Amino acid sequence: GNIAHHVAMTAVESGIEVSGNILLNPMFGGEGRKESELLLDGKYFVTLQDRDWYWRAFLPEDADRDHPACNPLGPNGPNLEGLPFPKTLMVVAGLDLVRDWQLAYADRLNQSGQTVKLMHLKQATIGFYLLPNNNHFFEVMEEIKNFVNDC
Repeated sequence: GNIAHHVAMTAVESGIEVSGNILLNPMFGGEGRKESELLLDGKYFVTLQDRDWYWRAFLPEDADRDHPACNPLGPNGPNLEGLPFPKTLMVVAGLDLVRDWQLAYADRLNQSGQTVKLMHLKQATIGFYLLPNNNHFFEVMEEIKNFVNDC
């Protein structure tokens, strides 16, 4: 999901039209801690320590988690207002450690006048869409099908 955001941004900046953008549990973050990070730390497969390590390994050496690669619509990210950003389907698992960062991203898209369809599955964990043996899988596949057909 994070990568999909950055590919869409690059396309927009290059004048390439993208019809739609699908973000499945994007790994976003930022400085400070969100409530979901504190509540879900160490539950459902991931710890804050893991996520912090991922960002230290990925971000430029002198960057913090408000770098746009981590926090794309944060204080150092671009303003999407008025940009032809593609409409977005945002799928958030309610039991994902970074859920609140994902919800904040969807809010920022809305505030910027962008079209975003938010699918917040409160009882889903990260990676649920890889397991076709749960109802969330089928709900998301149906939503993706409808979204793609509408693009």
